[in-house]
Amino acid sequence: MVAVHLNYRSRADQRGRTPAFPSYFLKAPSTLAPSDSVLGVPADCELLAYEGEIALVVGAEAHRVSRDTAWQHVGGVTAANDFGLYDLRYADPGSNVHSKGLDGCTPIGPSILDAAQLDPSSLHLQTYVNGRLEQDARVADDMLFDFAYVIADLSRFMTLQPGDVILTGTPAGSSVVQPGDVVEVEVSGTHVNGLRTSTGRLRTSIVKDDYHVGPLLPTPQADAAAKAAAYGHPAPKATGATPRG
Repeated sequence: MVAVHLNYRSRADQRGRTPAFPSYFLKAPSTLAPSDSVLGVPADCELLAYEGEIALVVGAEAHRVSRDTAWQHVGGVTAANDFGLYDLRYADPGSNVHSKGLDGCTPIGPSILDAAQLDPSSLHLQTYVNGRLEQDARVADDMLFDFAYVIADLSRFMTLQPGDVILTGTPAGSSVVQPGDVVEVEVSGTHVNGLRTSTGRLRTSIVKDDYHVGPLLPTPQADAAAKAAAYGHPAPKATGATPRG
């Protein structure tokens, strides 16, 4: 899996920086989970944040493809939730290995839409927490780097293989969830026949885990900066910052 750090204007405004180009991080297959899964917050962590995303599933090998042909290499579109432990984000905010490497922290589904039958500019992302709409973004209005740009960019350096997954970023509205909360993500779009279609809601239940991250460095740190980032508080404008999400 390849994930884009920062790719929505609303999120960039919230973070106080707008990247000139996309940057990425990789995620392990062990982070994948299906819809209706349960995600446990480690006992010594408190800042688990959801990030509703549109996920692209590569359908045909993409090697040095152009933006004009990039969408032809997408097999499917689905919903994803890129959960992160902000208690550990300070440790490696570029690679996100500690904060976003937790087993099961990337649920995907519940269904995959046929990309060839979709208008990619019509896609609409919505995230609900306990039934309340918290994220609501249309890619045509909010996305900084469109799907074709991301695919063409990645394919300049790596060959994307069928089955690879690209997480395309999250809009504003990401925040912290607690044990007992239920998070749902849905992606909808316009079918080539003009009808609307949807992935259905990707559902994840949050529980408290008995597992402790433990005393090895880095240890969880829920300081004021971590809480502000996790809860999505606006940041002051910054210049020359690394474009991370």
